[in-house]
Amino acid sequence: MKRVIELPELHPGQRRIRRAMKRFNVARMGRRWGKTTFGLDYLVGGEEGERGLAAGFPCGWFAPTHKVLADGWRESKAILSPIIVAKEERDHRLELATGGSLEFWTLDIDDPARGRKYGRIFVDEAAQVRNLKDKWEQAIRPTLTDYRGEALFGSTPKGKNFFHELDQRSLTRENWASFHAPSHENPHLPADELEEARGDLPELVYRQEYLGEYVDFAGVVVRPEFLQHGLPEGEFPIVIGVDLAISLKDEAAYTAMVAMCRDRPLGRVFILGALRFRATFNTIVEQIIAFAASISAEFGGRAVTVLVEEVQFQAAVVQELLRRSKLIVRGVRPDKDKLTRFLPLAARYEQRMVYHAPTLPAYFAQEILALPVPDFWDQIDASSIAYAGLPASTAAVASAGRRTF
Repeated sequence: MKRVIELPELHPGQRRIRRAMKRFNVARMGRRWGKTTFGLDYLVGGEEGERGLAAGFPCGWFAPTHKVLADGWRESKAILSPIIVAKEERDHRLELATGGSLEFWTLDIDDPARGRKYGRIFVDEAAQVRNLKDKWEQAIRPTLTDYRGEALFGSTPKGKNFFHELDQRSLTRENWASFHAPSHENPHLPADELEEARGDLPELVYRQEYLGEYVDFAGVVVRPEFLQHGLPEGEFPIVIGVDLAISLKDEAAYTAMVAMCRDRPLGRVFILGALRFRATFNTIVEQIIAFAASISAEFGGRAVTVLVEEVQFQAAVVQELLRRSKLIVRGVRPDKDKLTRFLPLAARYEQRMVYHAPTLPAYFAQEILALPVPDFWDQIDASSIAYAGLPASTAAVASAGRRTF
């Protein structure tokens, strides 16, 4: 009895690349282009002469981390299930009825796949791999020797690192091919969603993440010409973001607080106040209460919500603030890296939608303008926390249905 698998149908952009591939292939892809599906299709193969799973070859799937690997592992198990004859969950290995096998490896370990030989390999999110050059030359490339194996590097770019170097090899090497695959090639992505992402993100971020372009972020996240000064007209809820650090050492991080509000009819964001300092636990609690009181008084006694990054000891600060004051206090948990958390606010700067109060300390703008490599991230983190907690603009609320703040 024959066993049949049904691979997802490739969209035109994927078929374009599939037809033109050589022995070594580099595809720089925008987000949601269909990289995982394409990588599995490539490893399965099926055309005459291809060294894939369909022809009974062992193949390897490499990913920068376990989290990235998990997506490929789940999708491969689901699609290949009709032909899986043995499965090792712990070692992430599938043996197939074709005689082929598929092994998954993370590249955050030393010397992965030593002793293995593969007919084809796929490196998922290759631009994210630390020391990709060493991993390719010392670990992955030797696995392709026995079968004259083939390789596909698929990734959204991340600056001009070794992934970019591999992408350039097609210019001088006959057996290398390079492909560009922006997100909008995927017909299953709503066009209006891509346009909304373009509006939500800084230009360079959109070009990298969705257009699949190589960009340089150095010194251009927030440019001096983006800075504007002004105060809101009308009364809008104020949010204070707090990034905590308990230390008195000169080289230590600061505790930072940033107060902001949004002009809901127009969507403009106003940075109303900022403060950074080094202090002990009790002093920090007192400073937060005092800063919230001063901001409220300065802007007509408006209600203030305090958002505190809540990890480790910070949870105790939240509880102490609730005990000692009548402030509205909430703990928040970061789920992304520092720069990524700031990018939505960076987009507002680029759109000239952010205004600094004239009384902001000079060090606030200095830290923002130093992105992506500031001396300290404290005010940036506090700004990200505050911005994420702002009530949406009136237009956004209307489009999303009724919400209560």
